[in-house]
Amino acid sequence: MKKFIIFRTDRLGDFLIITNIIKAIKDKYKNSHITLVGSPYNKKIINNYEIIDKVIIYDKKSSLFEKISIFKEIKKTFYYCSLSLDGKSFSNFANFFLSAQFKYGISYLFKFFFFQMVKT
Repeated sequence: MKKFIIFRTDRLGDFLIITNIIKAIKDKYKNSHITLVGSPYNKKIINNYEIIDKVIIYDKKSSLFEKISIFKEIKKTFYYCSLSLDGKSFSNFANFFLSAQFKYGISYLFKFFFFQMVKT
């Protein structure tokens, strides 16, 4: 059985965007096991998806101890593929250190430019 872990720890709409990816994985790997690391915002809807086998809720407001516990739970399994699709620091950190045959991630780089109008 191939095990997948998908990180999407942001808002509800962002989770809904990746449901097609999850369905495509289940269609291609019929006997797969999918673990989704999601946010408290997504908890109610994630639990209603039958294609998701295990849900781990990550709350960025959690204590350091709770975050370490979640990381340990994620780390104890070997995954076929890991997908960090939210660009968040915890997701990328966990994705880097967990054991998986394939690892994919998204990282965002934002640049802000401030313009000041000057009268001459």
